Parts: sequence; C-alpha cells; structure tokens
Amino acid sequence: MVGKNGISKMVFRKTLPIINARLSQLLNDVCDFDVEVGIDAKNDVMFYLIKDGVYSDLYGASGFELTASALALRSVLAEMSTIPRCSIVTLDEIWGRVAKNNYDNMRSLIEKIARNYDSVILISHLDEIKDWCQNHIVIRKENNVSTLC
Repeated sequence: MVGKNGISKMVFRKTLPIINARLSQLLNDVCDFDVEVGIDAKNDVMFYLIKDGVYSDLYGASGFELTASALALRSVLAEMSTIPRCSIVTLDEIWGRVAKNNYDNMRSLIEKIARNYDSVILISHLDEIKDWCQNHIVIRKENNVSTLC
C-alpha cells in the first residue's frame, strides 16, 4: 500500500498533471522558467526546472528560482491537500536568496498566492517590501526583549 509502488504513488501519478498545470499558472508572467513535478524510472519523485525547453534538476537552480519554485509548490500542494487549510499564510524571511532585481517578480507570485487566503503575513527586515503591505507590525528588540511597537 505504501512505498515506491504503493497506492499513494499511484494516486500521486494521476494528480501530477493537475499539480503541474497549477504550477504553470502560478509561475506564468512571474518568471522565465517553469517547474514540473515528475516520477522517474526508479519511481522517485523529481522536481524539474524547465528553461528554454531544457529540463534540469531543480536543486541546481538559482536563489530566485528555488525560492519562487518552493513557494509555488507549497501553495499548489496546500490547494490540493484534503487537510483543513488555514485562512492565513505566513512567509518568514523568504528573501535571503532572492536578488533585488527579482523582488517585483516575487511580489507578483505572492499576490497570486494571496488570492487563496484571507491574510498573508510577510516577515522581513527589508525596507524594499514595506510598501507591499496594508498593515505593519513593527517589533523592536532591546536587551534580548522583543516588544511590539
């Protein structure tokens, strides 16, 4: 029932086209690459980055490619899950590997993902993204004590 050739893998194989179509929708107009989930000949789950028709392993991608892909995958898998979903998503310091010239692309992706949630909480030290939010919560840390401002 479980394992490389179990029922869960059979179900997953049937849902791959839906997962990949939704990934494509999210990443469309955000970046110049696509992401696909597949199952290889050994029946292992694989994550592919597709750029200019060339498939490569997602693990070798750049910081922006990895961050955008991970965020899109997380969103799609949450949509597909039968587990109850929260109405809030929290994105904590996701900008570490993203170059400044890709911030606008990340904003577009977050706006697409935000349509599925009542609220998105962005946690960041970056001044560049402060204007993206409607409400701000500032936390100051003094003498190892954090306070809300």
